[in-house]
Amino acid sequence: MLSENPSSLPAWGSSFSGKGSSFGDQVRQRNQMATVMLMAIKRCNLDTAKRALSALLNIEKSLCSNALLININDALVSSDSEKAQLLASQFSIDTMDSLVH
Repeated sequence: MLSENPSSLPAWGSSFSGKGSSFGDQVRQRNQMATVMLMAIKRCNLDTAKRALSALLNIEKSLCSNALLININDALVSSDSEKAQLLASQFSIDTMDSLVH
């Protein structure tokens, strides 16, 4: 297991609502939250991963119906870090634009 080092994760907070932001800001925030989620899962920091996934879904509501993210959320909620890591390895920030509808 990798050690949890909160200082190695990007700083973020609940200020990313996705509302009232330009499209470019929303895409940047969405990508940042996805990156934080993936990094946190990799480091087995499931609480941070849950918060980042929640923020990601708040920014980009259309991702709420994505089966992979639903399964990642289920793994995080059940504290199954191995399953979360396996599922996260299938998620790509580069293809996120194709998931948004």
